[in-house]
Amino acid sequence: MRVVFFLQGQRVPAARFRGIAVAQALGAAGLDCRLRIPVPSVYGDWLPGFPVGRWRQLLVPFVIPVRLAQLRNLRPADVVFFQRPMVELPTLFLERLAARGRKSVFDFDDAIFLNRGGREKLRRTIALVDQVVAGNRFLAETAEAPEKTTIIPTAVDTDRWSVQPTREARGREVVVGWTGLSCNYRHLALACKPIARALRRTGARFVVISDRRPPSELADLRPRFVPWRAESEIEDLARLDVGVMPLPDGPYERGKCAFKLIQYMALGRPALASPVGTNCEVVTDASDGFLPCDQNAWEEELVSLIEDPELRAQVGGRARQRVQAAYSIAAVVPRYLQVLRGLTPER
Repeated sequence: MRVVFFLQGQRVPAARFRGIAVAQALGAAGLDCRLRIPVPSVYGDWLPGFPVGRWRQLLVPFVIPVRLAQLRNLRPADVVFFQRPMVELPTLFLERLAARGRKSVFDFDDAIFLNRGGREKLRRTIALVDQVVAGNRFLAETAEAPEKTTIIPTAVDTDRWSVQPTREARGREVVVGWTGLSCNYRHLALACKPIARALRRTGARFVVISDRRPPSELADLRPRFVPWRAESEIEDLARLDVGVMPLPDGPYERGKCAFKLIQYMALGRPALASPVGTNCEVVTDASDGFLPCDQNAWEEELVSLIEDPELRAQVGGRARQRVQAAYSIAAVVPRYLQVLRGLTPER
């Protein structure tokens, strides 16, 4: 079986972890996987300092001819795998051309239906394809096609994302951190005050790993900014002793797949996350992480982790086990294989 993956870009996180990494693992399992990545892409991720934010739509006209060229040399027996829409337009003409006479899969891991015209496009995409892969339960329910929808979480390669020993550090030696795109700094701001109080009480430091420097709204954290780079992503995250993932409870956030948590936990790092959406499925509160329900809990639970390296080691160890069992490439590849092999008869 040859599977042709149409990916969003080359460095955008969803394409890397739900596209490139999955294709590599499926290739190791015996499938012939081909990647078709647009350059340019609407995410601007071939440029330094991506994303391009509100200017992304200006790139759409340049992406269309690239996508059309990528439709060449498709075989009738190919399975086409759409990692999100091929281009950010209301039309499905590219997907229809790619899927014509072939089996097809649509994978999505975000609330893309909240974009302008997104709900209707999602409905028509679901109707077009043979199988749907959703990153979490909320997205699967939104697809409204349970007979052909499989939930597969975003996963990490735990051989590369190896567990890092807990440092025997307390107080000012401890590093608390957050990673994500700068457009999501507003999420971190939700817990800024209790995190800042915990930092003042303990002397711990705060690190932000992102594409742009944090705004003034996060000044109370006194954050050290580390530019995100794919080449040093694991190394940079491994310097954290505790990870955080605040989220508001809204439809956009319920569509997220808790990937920050999975990254922290894969490295054996304890994390605090808002009890929203998939966070509640990834973390078992007070066991392999913490789900603080109010600002006082954010402060007190963070102080406990900062001051107690043994607690960090225990929680981080269970967090690593949780990721290996449910959120590793090894755990999810059999599900992808089941989806793909169910599309074509054995030859």
